[in-house]
Amino acid sequence: MTADSSRQEPALPNLAERQKTTADVLSRPQEVDELDDGYALRYPATKDWSQKLDSFASSWSKSCPHMSFEVSSEDGSHCLRIRGPEGTKAFVEGARYMLKSHINPAPSLGFKLRAGMRFLTSPLRVLPDFIVIGAKKCGTTALYSYLTQHPSIEPAFKKEIYYFNAFYGKGRAWYRAFFPTVLERAANKGMLTGEATPDYLFHPHAARRIAETVPDARFIAILRNPVDRAYSFYNHNLRAGLEDLSFEDAIDREEERLAGEPEKIDADENYFSFEYMHHSYLKRGVYVDQLESWQELFPRSQFLVLATEALYDRGEETLRRAFDFLGLPYHAPEAFKKLNAAPFYPDMDPAMHERLGKYFEPHNQRLYEFLGEDLGW
Repeated sequence: MTADSSRQEPALPNLAERQKTTADVLSRPQEVDELDDGYALRYPATKDWSQKLDSFASSWSKSCPHMSFEVSSEDGSHCLRIRGPEGTKAFVEGARYMLKSHINPAPSLGFKLRAGMRFLTSPLRVLPDFIVIGAKKCGTTALYSYLTQHPSIEPAFKKEIYYFNAFYGKGRAWYRAFFPTVLERAANKGMLTGEATPDYLFHPHAARRIAETVPDARFIAILRNPVDRAYSFYNHNLRAGLEDLSFEDAIDREEERLAGEPEKIDADENYFSFEYMHHSYLKRGVYVDQLESWQELFPRSQFLVLATEALYDRGEETLRRAFDFLGLPYHAPEAFKKLNAAPFYPDMDPAMHERLGKYFEPHNQRLYEFLGEDLGW
């Protein structure tokens, strides 16, 4: 059994199916009509599409109660109407953009064929110059989109490759297939390339594996107020069918769920812990421990740490820092906008917000001392 095969369907029940359903629904409508408060997407009037639309509407309604997902049959087709408050249109547009771009391309037959052809030319391909290592639910998608709009940055075949955490057993040739060729680099002198997999920062073996593969790469970590990050991650899991507890219960049971899992991961790097990767709402937010672990293997000069809030509130200033770090002149993106964000879930209970704030406060203070910068959380 290869290292990655132990991480697949038995550990992640229905996840691949849910992801494919979402990708199909958002990337394959026959028609897209703009509404005052959202979009209407039309599909063939088949049983398969009816099942997909019902499944999509059911799963997304759970964590986006401020939005509506109405499925109907009319005029010889199935129709999905996604409606909601201000921001709904941007959410739909962003999701469709990602699935039709290098960010998170839908797993079509054409995509798979192109990936196969790239593998054949792996010996001619370069390794990444930079990696956005995390953190999860902190804006890595938006940051990577802004970075890869620079004329001197060639994006990877897809944003999230998961090589150093989930697919390390596939080997370096598999990883190289996602990056440009040496000929492309020769034609665009000074060209950089990189990927962004937000689980790398948190994964216990990722830093060592990266040190063995691309020791001179530069690393960008983007971090968000850990209280907001934990709640966003919870709602992400709820929407994906990976969580069935209330938020309060999930927090209360985290220690129990994760008990013994770090030790198993340390003992066997091929071991995949579903609980550790998907139910680590508090542990993922203790950023300072993760950064200290990485900097045991790499010098401080190879790291840039940004704040999610700064990226959205002071986009140009924050992006300038990123380009300076990569040795590139500033290049403005088409627009500063959130991607991969579903902000329409219920507000967190105030008492729960206060509880988590107190939990993270000492860890945040340690982080500020480590960085020499107060991120304002």
